[in-house]
Amino acid sequence: MEFRVLKKAAACGVLAAALSASMAAHANLITNGGFETGDFSGWTTSIDPVWDGVDTLAPQAGTYAAFFGNPDGTSTISQTLATVAGTTYSVEFWLMAEADPFGAAAPNSFLFQWNGWAVGPTLVNTGPFGYTEFQYFITASSPSTTLAFSFSNTPAFWDFDSVDVTAVVPEPTSLALVLGALGGLMAVKRRRAAKAGAVRSAG
Repeated sequence: MEFRVLKKAAACGVLAAALSASMAAHANLITNGGFETGDFSGWTTSIDPVWDGVDTLAPQAGTYAAFFGNPDGTSTISQTLATVAGTTYSVEFWLMAEADPFGAAAPNSFLFQWNGWAVGPTLVNTGPFGYTEFQYFITASSPSTTLAFSFSNTPAFWDFDSVDVTAVVPEPTSLALVLGALGGLMAVKRRRAAKAGAVRSAG
């Protein structure tokens, strides 16, 4: 009895490992998504050089984060990514809205765009909030996709960090491993059923 339990546990362990491998994270398509170069390297920018930048005052992770406090217009950073049409991508980033010394955070705005299309809610005149993770699953429609983030903030600053874009399709080799593990479990089940039938017939 103990041996059978151990065999079942081992089989389940193989299947769990295969499933985990099938959903293994792909490489981040974003260059310098955590701004750990200390600047906007890898990004195309249209920013206010006085009120926007990268510093060490409020990182979500690592040492650096970007900040945006353009009081007179909208600042934008973007990257053009190599994508595969029909493939779904996970887009993640962390955003924080600061308040000025008097508690004011508005007027402000934030917009995230995927190939020119606004994704998720546009934040307008929001109150202050701490670092919050935003995640979206988007299917690419072309081999090249432009990811853009736009910011404006009159009294205070947006803080922005940890941008990550990864494909979420399973690896073909891992998918084969999952199917192989499932096939092995089904074969064991069929053998057990056949053995049980033979025992009943003999009886």
